[in-house]
Amino acid sequence: MKKITIIPAIVFVFCAFFSLSLVGCGGSGDSKPAAPAPVVTQPENQETVTAVAENKLGVWLWYIDEAGLVKGDHQSMAKYLADLGVKRVFIKIHDINYFYEDNAITFTDAGVSCGVWQDACEPSNLQYYKNMGIEPWAWTYNDIGNTAVQVDMLEAAIAIGYQGFVMDIEVEFDHNPDALETIMKAHRDALNDAVNAGDTDASFLLGVTSWGNPKDHGMAIDIIDQYADFHMPQTYVEKWGLTNQIKETIALGDCEYQTLGATKPVWHIVSHEDKVLSVEQLNEFIRYAGPNASLWRIHTPELATDIEKMAWNQTEYVANECSHWAIE
Repeated sequence: MKKITIIPAIVFVFCAFFSLSLVGCGGSGDSKPAAPAPVVTQPENQETVTAVAENKLGVWLWYIDEAGLVKGDHQSMAKYLADLGVKRVFIKIHDINYFYEDNAITFTDAGVSCGVWQDACEPSNLQYYKNMGIEPWAWTYNDIGNTAVQVDMLEAAIAIGYQGFVMDIEVEFDHNPDALETIMKAHRDALNDAVNAGDTDASFLLGVTSWGNPKDHGMAIDIIDQYADFHMPQTYVEKWGLTNQIKETIALGDCEYQTLGATKPVWHIVSHEDKVLSVEQLNEFIRYAGPNASLWRIHTPELATDIEKMAWNQTEYVANECSHWAIE
């Protein structure tokens, strides 16, 4: 995670949904999400509830020593999240656009060096989450070029002991399928090589988080789908004024991903940065997004007030005609 003593203040808007010009998950942009297309509410049909034995609901961290963070170290954060009932934590491990040359990943016999993200590269910190029954997953912000050093981030995540890896693919790859295929293929090839070498196994998944409205951005979802194991659209209803159309917005996003070629699971992310959604609305989002949904992001105690009241252990979900939750 970036160290607060050296990182400039960044307005960090994780991402948005339909006409989003979002800032990436830790990217260096500062654009704001545009208003999404209107959601057409469909006639109410009787809902079919799907029950699961256990969910895999997750939360996102930017960096652990962020000023004002509800818990300031991984050991305390692991206990805090476990007490809530969180099952996955997505930890930022690197960012190609943040002074990469000064913080380049290096591999030695002593371990992995990640510059200002060193706390995220310490196996002992990951073990706190594992001991609490929480899966630690790594995530990075990606860009065009420097493909080999971006692949280093994936290889570092495997070496450190993360249980999955999420790439953040956004504005740099809009309307650029060739660059997208280059970086996606490089990551899939590296993961396949790691599995073949015995460095990890098939349970280590590669995912991509991107726009909730990929069509408006010219994002080649079919290319992502070819190489990734799942998609994580940034479905930020709080930023789009769609807090009364949560179910419809999720369904529209699922179907848009499917129309653009997604055959892999779609796991939505909800934002609570602006403290717009009530506890009931957050729970509603999870109910329709499915058991692999996640929340951006764990932040200040003020924002945590609602997060702490969420039904993190819920096991009943409602699918739409385009829902796809499970890894097959």
